[in-house]
Amino acid sequence: MVKKNMLQLGLLICALQASSAMALTLWDNGGPSTTVANQGSSNLSDTQQAQDFTLTFTSDLTAVRFWNLEASPADYVGSIFYQITGNNAGVPGAVLGFGTATPTRTAAGTVLGFNQFQNDFALSVNNLAAGTYWITLHNGPLASTTFTDFSWSWADLDATNTPTVRGQEFLLNPPGTQWTTNDQEHAFNITGIASVVPEPAAWLLAGAAFATLTLRRRRTV
Repeated sequence: MVKKNMLQLGLLICALQASSAMALTLWDNGGPSTTVANQGSSNLSDTQQAQDFTLTFTSDLTAVRFWNLEASPADYVGSIFYQITGNNAGVPGAVLGFGTATPTRTAAGTVLGFNQFQNDFALSVNNLAAGTYWITLHNGPLASTTFTDFSWSWADLDATNTPTVRGQEFLLNPPGTQWTTNDQEHAFNITGIASVVPEPAAWLLAGAAFATLTLRRRRTV
């Protein structure tokens, strides 16, 4: 009887742990702003743009969604270079993961006479501890620095943030020497898997389930 109940409890605990490992939105910085006064974008062709995000738990990053504005299809060079970096006193720090992605692009209307697109791409940056990080984006490889009208859409400004933790940019043409703030928030979100140990409430639920199973077993004997 005890072995059977323990097996059932083990299965319940496994289910709780599995539910904590499902892919979820780890950070949502918002979609493109619908406030006319805050509609705009930060150029991604001759500049590398960055935005901070925070992880609550140790996490694996699996996907990114961001929005961009462009004047014509020729403005997009065919790929997006990205980096995930640590935080260095309010600007991007050490590179923790990088790559070149070819996003799935979905038309998302027009803004200020520019075409807007939603971009989705997969990435794999694993075992990031809870803390503050940055995602940086660029239109094509970093060696591609010819100006085009391809830019990262702005999100609504977060009144709780100060300019030092809003978007940062690094000039590539001519080469810059440091990150500088653009005082904007950018439209993106990050999906991944958080390594979350079941909270005390979940363990209490499991204990209650075990007690219920034991009681039912005794009543049927």
